[in-house]
Amino acid sequence: MRTLLAAATVLGLLLPSTGSAQGIAEVMEAIRVGGGWISLPVEGGRAKMTTMTLPSAGRTLRGCLEIWPGHTGRWLVKVRDTYGNGRIEADARPADDIPFTYTTGMMAQLDVEVQWSEPRDTTLMVWVGLHSPRRDRDPCEPVYPEAGNR
Repeated sequence: MRTLLAAATVLGLLLPSTGSAQGIAEVMEAIRVGGGWISLPVEGGRAKMTTMTLPSAGRTLRGCLEIWPGHTGRWLVKVRDTYGNGRIEADARPADDIPFTYTTGMMAQLDVEVQWSEPRDTTLMVWVGLHSPRRDRDPCEPVYPEAGNR
């Protein structure tokens, strides 16, 4: 099974260490509602980022990643938890579900690398959904702001 570090964190961790106050507010709202879209600048078909280090309190998280269906090509996604053994390597096409389960340590930080099959610039949009026992919604079903849920 594919694993990825997440933490109340998964979305919070996906903020770069230079995250803005607006970005943090967006992440907190996404955590509250069980998921959200993360954008990552891609230059020449590649992107790399290290997230903030956050306390994660040994939580077990289940969720799903999905590359926005409007993208093209293939996406090699590599994520590694620098504080634990969580990692994912996925070769995905847009709209592929990439499920994850991960139990964090006391702290968590992600190194994220992305390689696109097209060597050009774009902004990669990735859905990060989290399972919650209080919600009856599949974390692998992204919410599309412009069209509601597809």
